[in-house]
Amino acid sequence: MNIKFTLISLMTTVGLSASAISVTSTSGNLSTVVGENIDATSLEISGEINAADLDFIAKKMTSLSTLDMSNAKIGAYSGAPILLGKTEYNANSLPAYSLAGTSIQSIILPKTLQIIEDGALSSTKITSISIPESVTSIGMGAFTNCDELATITIPSNVTSLGSYAFSGCDKLTSATLYVTYLGESTFEHCVALKSITAPSLLTIGDAAFNNCSALEEFNFANTLRAIGNNAFQNSGLKSIDFTNTSLLESIGAWAFAQCSNLTSAIMNDKITTIGEGAFFDNINLSTFNMPLACTVASEYVLKGNTSIDTTNMLNDNVSRIEKYALMGMNHLTTFTLPGALNYIGDNAFEGWTSLTKLNAENIVSEVPALGNTVWNGIDQSKVELVASQELLNQYPLYDQWCEFKISGVSSVEDIAIETSADVRAYFVGYDLVVEAGQEIAMVSIYDSSARQYGIETNGGNQVTINTSDWNCRLYIVKVILADGNATTIKIARNN
Repeated sequence: MNIKFTLISLMTTVGLSASAISVTSTSGNLSTVVGENIDATSLEISGEINAADLDFIAKKMTSLSTLDMSNAKIGAYSGAPILLGKTEYNANSLPAYSLAGTSIQSIILPKTLQIIEDGALSSTKITSISIPESVTSIGMGAFTNCDELATITIPSNVTSLGSYAFSGCDKLTSATLYVTYLGESTFEHCVALKSITAPSLLTIGDAAFNNCSALEEFNFANTLRAIGNNAFQNSGLKSIDFTNTSLLESIGAWAFAQCSNLTSAIMNDKITTIGEGAFFDNINLSTFNMPLACTVASEYVLKGNTSIDTTNMLNDNVSRIEKYALMGMNHLTTFTLPGALNYIGDNAFEGWTSLTKLNAENIVSEVPALGNTVWNGIDQSKVELVASQELLNQYPLYDQWCEFKISGVSSVEDIAIETSADVRAYFVGYDLVVEAGQEIAMVSIYDSSARQYGIETNGGNQVTINTSDWNCRLYIVKVILADGNATTIKIARNN
């Protein structure tokens, strides 16, 4: 066996103690060539080592701060249980958790290394690391909780990057990677991370950048197809622009929730799914457009966004607004419901305390079904619900809808003035009284611009309508009698 052994020694009062050593070893013999120099702070290895040698470094060379394996090769191991109790280890692979938790601050990996296994360098003190071009796979949690790691570049040959690979790296400020998939929590809790270069991503996994509070910008690759749950939750993103990501179809639940700096989120119209709470409690978000392909406003999706503009907030194709989806938007005074809407879930509009007008003119086929306490906190008696002519007489028949001040739009042609001696109308204070010589089937009330305010029927010969909540003074009253005859009366209120 040819063993090259060089010592750079440090004299102490106790005796000879090595601070830096350079050795050439054969597989499984590192402990022999290191000998009594286990207190060395720097180790350079040439030749071949295996999992047992790395186990020796981790357990015995606890003072080591610098490890250079650039000229070493990791061979296969088969023998007694080591590390995690395994008896077999592959060549050219840095074994799982082999150097985890050590005090090593600087490490140079073997030039022939192919795989960095799960947790291999987790919780070490490394400040930077160069990953060889030969590496194709980095395992789960490989560098997690490396508190001093500042920068990282992942070679283009790396096709697999495991979950939690860099999570909890508190000082990591930048990363460059060429993988197509980011696994779960890859950079979670990297609170100093400011710059990411990732031009080839197809998928951003769950919580990949969760709690990356310094991450203010992200260039979403035009290859991107999906964003996972919680992917950017609590991040520092200021704006999102998916204009050029025409392949993106899915945004996961809570993906951009609680991003307090986020002011703009521009969607592309190919996105079909925006998950539950995806933009939850983004208090400074003012610009948002629901993609045309997205037909459901998911639970909590825009809850608590007290700065958002209603323009394009929901497209006309949205058929369902799920529970709590729009809760807490207390700054909005008017809102237009989508034409395709057929369901609104529990508490969806809770807390819209400034609302004065709800426009439902585009809904013509059916009155949307409602969950529980949809309008909780809103004084509906002071909110005008503008209904389509097709459904105007339907809204008063349904719980929760009937509590609004219901009005509608009709054409002027429908209310041409016709009078009849059999019908008369007059005001008693704010009460409009309509009387007829026979049973009244329907009464419709319009202002002078042909806006319909309400329909009242009771099957008798007299109808009384309170107009105290209506601002106009000039009214047109259309009365349809039981025999089908109709008359229209113009009348002014004196107060």
